[in-house]
Parts: sequence; structure tokens; C-alpha cells
Amino acid sequence: MNDSFSNLGRYVSIFYRLMKMYYDRGLWEFNIGWGQQFYVEYIYDHPGASPQEMVECIRVDKATLTKIMKKLTDVGYISIVADEKDRRMKHLYLTEKAIPAAKKIKNIHAEFYATLSGGISSEELALTEKALEQMVDNINHRVWHRMEEHHG
Repeated sequence: MNDSFSNLGRYVSIFYRLMKMYYDRGLWEFNIGWGQQFYVEYIYDHPGASPQEMVECIRVDKATLTKIMKKLTDVGYISIVADEKDRRMKHLYLTEKAIPAAKKIKNIHAEFYATLSGGISSEELALTEKALEQMVDNINHRVWHRMEEHHG
């Protein structure tokens, strides 16, 4: 086994679990967690976004998006509004109830980033982000291509 991949995979896994715990604990009072926070934030930053925009930006399949939209609708955090010109097109908006959760998410982001980036130069952070983005792009096409082959 390639030790570089083994270490990288392990660190990515540890990072994911720690980040999930951090967000789940920080958002427990809002009845959402790690899985939903990306969507709440996206709609907060892009009111009226379409589900398709979110699929493309967050890189999630439509079934997962549908499940999360149902959860957020059930807890009263989003409203789904049909487009006036094309009723098939939907727009997503946060409700007033969701605004405190969205603001808390932004605060958690800032706290987490401050902790995460401690002792690391801005140049190193930029290079790390660029490398991670390239890794995501490298694997993204392959994963989605295989899913499309498998599911027709």
C-alpha cells in the first residue's frame, strides 16, 4: 500500500470526523447538524437558489438534496416557491426561523477556521486549499462517471 495515500486518506477521514463533531455540537440547539448546515448556508448566501444550483455547487446527488430539503422543510427552515413563469422551476428561501441558525453557522465557520489555521501561514493555507480543490476535481469526474454508468 502506498504510505502517502494511506496517511492522506487517514488525515482526511480524521479531519472529516472532527469537523462533523464540531458542527454537530455547535448546531444541536437548532435541530440541524453537519449534513444540513451546507444547505442552510448556501440558501442564506443565495436566496432564491434553485435545487439544481445547489446540486452543482455542493456536488451532491439529487436524491440526497431532496432528502435534506425535506428535513429542512419539516423543521421549518426553508420554503420552496415555484417560479412564476415556469412552475417546474423551484426557488429555495430560508424562513425567519432559520436565520439564527444561519448566523450561528457563520460564527462556527469563523471559530473553526481560526482554530484550524492556527500556526499556518496564509501562503500555506492557500496552497493547501488549491491542492485539495485539485484533488476533488481529479476524483469528482471519475466518481460521478461511475455512478452514471451504474445507474444508467
